[in-house]
Amino acid sequence: MKKISLILICFFCFSAIHLYSQEPISIKVRKEQNLVKAYFDNTELRLSAVDKYGNPKGNKIISFKLWVKGNNRSFSGFGNSLNSEMTEELNRQKKAVKIFFTEILVEDDEGHAVKLPDLIEIWFPQCTNCDVVKKKRR
Repeated sequence: MKKISLILICFFCFSAIHLYSQEPISIKVRKEQNLVKAYFDNTELRLSAVDKYGNPKGNKIISFKLWVKGNNRSFSGFGNSLNSEMTEELNRQKKAVKIFFTEILVEDDEGHAVKLPDLIEIWFPQCTNCDVVKKKRR
């Protein structure tokens, strides 16, 4: 009787171990990100998102910050287009200057906020603002 009960206990222990060895403890699913970076269109003064294949997307930019090199303050933007305060600051520039877009949040296709990496661009002013030095010909 003791042998039979010992065999049954061993059988149940091994079957329980076998059952738990087949079940995974946890499953981690990582969503593949479709939007990978931002793009600044300097003719229309707007930001847009770019997917992993390099195609520009029409996703809504939730928020971003614009920094102009040499200026110690940042401009907060909401939406894809630059606001009037940002365009005035850019049009005030006399020389080519670096501009930085940081903390870019974009809405993906499912409606979730996605943080994109920072973007560095060079802003070239219009020639009406430039200081043109006339050289004399001899």
